Amino acid sequence: MQLNVIRSDDDLTELALVGKLDIAGVHAIDMKFHLQTAARRRPTLVDLTQLVMITSLGIGLIISCGRSLLRHGPRMVLFNPQPAVEEVINAIGLGEAIPVVRTREEALAILFPDRPR
Repeated sequence: MQLNVIRSDDDLTELALVGKLDIAGVHAIDMKFHLQTAARRRPTLVDLTQLVMITSLGIGLIISCGRSLLRHGPRMVLFNPQPAVEEVINAIGLGEAIPVVRTREEALAILFPDRPR
């Protein structure tokens, strides 16, 4: 499991999850994910394009960090889940806690609704 930092500045954190977010995957990225999301307190995009599997532990990690962000104002948005990952997301109802959209542009529109496109 890899956590790639795409962008990390004063305006936005953009991350990509790559691999399997199972027990081993959560252990591999847990601290870094928390540091890049909840601890930074910036609007956060999480690209799921290369995430091939997610378990309840992975969902828990995402929800925990997403809720922590929201308590301080910024939001987290997930985008472009693959079919197997999207199936788990839908079954658990993750989209009710954290927005899940198809494209990066849709995600940015949720994070920054007042910015012109």
